[in-house]
Amino acid sequence: MKRKYIHSIVGCLTVAFLLWLTVTDVEVRWTESNVVLGWSVLGLLVVAVVLHLLTGGNRLRWSWVDILVAMWMIYVVGRVWMGGEYACGTEFLKMMEMGLLYVTLRRIFAWSKLSPVYLIGGLMLCGVYEATLGVWQLVSGASRHSQYLMTGNFQNPGPYSAYLMMAAVIGWGWTQELTEGRLRTAVWCMTAFVLLLLPATWSRAALVAVGIIALWLYRQKYWKYRWAVWIGVMVLAMGFYFAKQGSADGRMLTWTASLTAWWHKLWLGVGMGGFRAACADGIAELYREHPTSGLFTSGGVTDFAFNDLLNVLVEQGLVGAVLCAATSIFVLIKLYKQSLPLFYGLLSLFIFSMFSYPFELLPYQITLVLLSAFAASHVDMDKENTHRKLGRVMLLLVLVPIAFCVAKEIQRRHETDKEVKMFSGMHHEAFINDYYELMPMEMDNASFLFDFGRTLREAKRYNDSNAVLRLGSQVSSDPMFWVLTGNNYRDMQCYQEAEEAYQKAFAIMPNRLYPLYQLMGLYEEIGNVEAWQQTAKEIIMLQPKIKSPATEAMADSARRKVIELEK
Repeated sequence: MKRKYIHSIVGCLTVAFLLWLTVTDVEVRWTESNVVLGWSVLGLLVVAVVLHLLTGGNRLRWSWVDILVAMWMIYVVGRVWMGGEYACGTEFLKMMEMGLLYVTLRRIFAWSKLSPVYLIGGLMLCGVYEATLGVWQLVSGASRHSQYLMTGNFQNPGPYSAYLMMAAVIGWGWTQELTEGRLRTAVWCMTAFVLLLLPATWSRAALVAVGIIALWLYRQKYWKYRWAVWIGVMVLAMGFYFAKQGSADGRMLTWTASLTAWWHKLWLGVGMGGFRAACADGIAELYREHPTSGLFTSGGVTDFAFNDLLNVLVEQGLVGAVLCAATSIFVLIKLYKQSLPLFYGLLSLFIFSMFSYPFELLPYQITLVLLSAFAASHVDMDKENTHRKLGRVMLLLVLVPIAFCVAKEIQRRHETDKEVKMFSGMHHEAFINDYYELMPMEMDNASFLFDFGRTLREAKRYNDSNAVLRLGSQVSSDPMFWVLTGNNYRDMQCYQEAEEAYQKAFAIMPNRLYPLYQLMGLYEEIGNVEAWQQTAKEIIMLQPKIKSPATEAMADSARRKVIELEK
């Protein structure tokens, strides 16, 4: 009894700690939470070894989830080792951190045999906390983004809405299991509070996910009202599309371009960290084949696939996507048998991920690993003999130094990111040595590489600048990398290379005037009147995605040049 009590305490504290990390401030790259999690995983592994030696335990039986997770992690490590096409340190370290967390939780959950109520209640309380924070932001105007009134601990309402959605769906499912009483009333109140706040995020993906779960929960009544339901679904679908048509078309362009790029690397993908460059190349290829398509007017700088499975498909190929999908399916099957509220919560998150990027962010990575390890841990076990016990201790001991290296590297990269922010945007040549010193840790940081390339350009070190900008174009879809490259070539009087760079910049984002404007200036400089006139007319005819005084000035300049030329 004492042994079981110790294991349960460790399990409860672990879940509480990890759920707390999911409601801390979220960043795209590294945060303090990543560092804390990295060292915590190391500590939990040590605790697992000690508890295993002192108290023993049951022999773990491998589930299909364990096998698929192991196969996927081995494939990812092998793909990075044999590939290395792109800088992917941040992405790879995060995946390693989550893999180690899964192994640790798998051992702890197998010991503690926690009831799903702990996870259900914890996620519900975290959702209520995020909703309360959102209300406070609405009242005080203190959100984390100047353009949005409500973001929670996230940087914009999109991923924030996923947390509210998940908590609401879990609470809704929980009420189906609870009998009448105070607990059921309290859960209904919390669910209603979160649901009422959800529409304020204007997240179509979250509302779609909630709608699908609601149809499933009330499927027995669905058939009677099926025609009204389908008419309502069609009306809502049209409303969702036209309410943010530009955003929807932009996602369609991203998905189409991503699939175009993936088709050239069918089985193994383009390589870890290569999604942005691949998507940019896909857009350029589509533009060459269909230059008049209306989708290009809605394109933008693509940092995310807005479909997490598609991101895996592009970077890891069909092999990685199949392993990812199979793991997700088996986790859902396990959760469906063990806890319907948790099943609904994870299913809603998977639906949301088809239109957004939740699993790029730490809170949802932790949530996914928590639920996956919990689902895999509920298998039949028997008593462990001494031989197997020592074998499993050795496995945990092997993982301890790996976890130490991962945690140390995460901390180093987080500290480097903080140093970079101290002189971000400063392009004085005095910082060049600092840039070179930090560069090995920032090879996948597009903002750092752009600032570095610009600093080298302003120091008139054009070849060095182009080398850095070329690295940046491998981890970003921003056409400005190619524009600056063209400017460097132009200043070196390498006009053909400059022309190719400007054309590449326009092809990967055909709704921006600036690459064409620079190209027009190049033709004017070298005296190519015909190309100059043709480019000026393209600028006049082009409808940019975002109109501003700068775009109006460029169009007016081109218009005046055409008039002068015709005279």
